[in-house]
Amino acid sequence: MCTDLCFFVQTHRDPELILRLVRTLHRGSDRARVVIQHNFAAGPLDWTPFAELPRTHLFQATAPQIRAHYSCQMQPLLEMIDWLEKEAISYDWLVTLTGQDYPTVSTPRLEAELAATASDGFLRSWDVDSAENPWSWRKARNRYHFRYRRWPDAVYKVLRAVRLATRLLPIHFYLDYGPFVGRRVWTTPFTERFRLHGGWAWFSLRRSAVLYLRDFLAENPEVVRHYRGTITPEESLVQTVLVNSGRFDLTNDDRRYIDYSKAYKGSPRVLTEADLPMLAAGSFHFARKFDPGVDLAILDRIDAELLAAP
Repeated sequence: MCTDLCFFVQTHRDPELILRLVRTLHRGSDRARVVIQHNFAAGPLDWTPFAELPRTHLFQATAPQIRAHYSCQMQPLLEMIDWLEKEAISYDWLVTLTGQDYPTVSTPRLEAELAATASDGFLRSWDVDSAENPWSWRKARNRYHFRYRRWPDAVYKVLRAVRLATRLLPIHFYLDYGPFVGRRVWTTPFTERFRLHGGWAWFSLRRSAVLYLRDFLAENPEVVRHYRGTITPEESLVQTVLVNSGRFDLTNDDRRYIDYSKAYKGSPRVLTEADLPMLAAGSFHFARKFDPGVDLAILDRIDAELLAAP
């Protein structure tokens, strides 16, 4: 049984690494598609070598991308889903990645696994009011019960200096991703029937779940309006919509290895050769993040030792 994969890769740096990733995703498959959405404001990308690759598309976001804002990951994702439908590009599964991800299984093996599974998706999620929530209650509240505007970079130090004075006020300065100033909102879309969920931003979903997400947001604009003002909506919106729907058999595992234990401002640890045994032993489909400037050899060893495996 065959299945058609569409890899959606959001990128902003390291053109050579992006090209290597795309070539690897195509290796051994005559069906997989790759859609690249590059943030050209963050760095250049020469499309010439990509144009020579089969079933590889460049998709451009319609608005400037602001890190941790709806415009950064969520809006391009939803626009790209619409674009796939408009262009009549067929796929069975949508797999989201960054330009600093790399597969730990070959694309033919991934195609076979997804064709055989009864699951409708692989994404990590949790109810923020449950014991399984790895976040603090303050983190979830500050992200998704405030609405933020990004202020100019010049005010960052000022906001940092006075933020302790706001603890008793219904405002919050979220400074991990830049100077965001938020006000507490007392009316949200979250209810007992539409519970707030968190999770990791990257996933693999059947097309039926992808289209449900798109249609739900089109029919419930108040949910979009709320999340447009939140911080990192990509770590909540997809989970909140799909889990609450009750329509899909979702595996609570995104099949990614990401080490956030020493994350700095939301950026996970760079993986090295020392991580290879763990990647080989796990049931991962992808890992991140990789940086050739830190360790190029791990990518060569993944190619030789993991992707060459049957």
